[in-house]
Amino acid sequence: MSLRKIEKTGRGLVRRIAVSFLLPGLLWAPAARAYFEYAPNLNVMEEVERHPYRILPRSSDYAFALDGDFFKPVFIGGGPQDYYRYDFYHGNGYWLDLRSEFKPREELVVNLKTTFTQGTTSNGPTYLALVIPRLGLTYRSHHFLGLDWETRLGDIDRQTLGAGLFIEMKETAGGYIRASSGDFEARLMVDGTGSFSLDGGVNALEARYRKGLAGLSLMMLETGVDYRPPQFTGTVYSRQSWDNGFSYATELGGNSRSYAGLAAVAYEQQFDAFKIKLKPQFRHYGRFILGNMAGQRGPIVGGVQSGYVEHNYVSYDQNDKPFVLPMNIFFYGDDVQTWSSLVNAEYRFNSFYRWYAEAESFTFMLHEREPVRALFYRTGFRFFPFKQREDEFGILLGNKYLIASTVDSAGDRVFSVPNQPDFENKPMFLQQFYWMIHYSVKL
Repeated sequence: MSLRKIEKTGRGLVRRIAVSFLLPGLLWAPAARAYFEYAPNLNVMEEVERHPYRILPRSSDYAFALDGDFFKPVFIGGGPQDYYRYDFYHGNGYWLDLRSEFKPREELVVNLKTTFTQGTTSNGPTYLALVIPRLGLTYRSHHFLGLDWETRLGDIDRQTLGAGLFIEMKETAGGYIRASSGDFEARLMVDGTGSFSLDGGVNALEARYRKGLAGLSLMMLETGVDYRPPQFTGTVYSRQSWDNGFSYATELGGNSRSYAGLAAVAYEQQFDAFKIKLKPQFRHYGRFILGNMAGQRGPIVGGVQSGYVEHNYVSYDQNDKPFVLPMNIFFYGDDVQTWSSLVNAEYRFNSFYRWYAEAESFTFMLHEREPVRALFYRTGFRFFPFKQREDEFGILLGNKYLIASTVDSAGDRVFSVPNQPDFENKPMFLQQFYWMIHYSVKL
């Protein structure tokens, strides 16, 4: 299966006209955000201290923060067969993250992130309304056995292993133990949710020097199936960033059956009212790099078995992620080389108005299969009605749309919602032209 092609005739004409106006800005387009920003379930007290416009109660022992978005997308193009047009987020909907942090002792931190969401109100006042609680516990101990320790259990937020060759920006439940001394740091992480599929977990050991100038990782992939033994994969990596805005990341690793690697450079800078981020990237994954998972399971697509991916967190705050992540790549299988370029930009007209744009182009070169090529983009304007606050009205248009629905074997439409796994093998985004209005609030 490839991404949905740029559609024909009327839809194609609309898209070409829009791109002719938008592309010059995209080509010369920090990380501008076209959607609600992901709200981490950690360090809430430090965050609200940096943002005095937040008004919920806080003290030296606790803090609260509310991040919400009210949205309405409008799809352009597509027909009755496009089931995703009627998915969980077709609007009018909302997503509210209420984050709380408590510090009963200096070394103990308790985080509770509670999400209130309703992807659409068109099916009734309470249909598909959800409350999703996520609890995280952190314990820090200084100078025990000559090391500084940090342990976290439960919701451990987005995790990246190494430079992101196998696990990158992935919402994770499980736990980790981190020990550090000076420039050296080691971490043992358990991803109980399964980084690739849900029939097992991932245990990872990572050690690094000077925040990643040099590092190594060892990943044990548990499949939870007796006839498939655990898969061990090791990598070495290096990543660094400088004050002038340049950064790089490189990682190389493998196992007894195959190897993989990535190389990326990035530039991020702000010039007065204009911010820009550029990131070209290359990745390679060999055949059977994940054992018998990638390239061995999943539906038949074009006569070739695609990879096996189960997204266990399909929710509105995934919209800030790039497409070229391991979970989306392994949907197509292994034995692949990827070339991609990411461009983000934002221009601040004054304290009330900003323009932003983001674009991501990529090519997946698949062994003995046709290449997969696509261009995702979003652009729009943001209006900040209250001075010295970050609440905003926004309008955007683009073709990068979060998949949040699935179809059962009989072809009937069912929903995959944020607190349930999505068992269908597919990437997280597809090409669907749409525009959207939204209002974001930070309290």
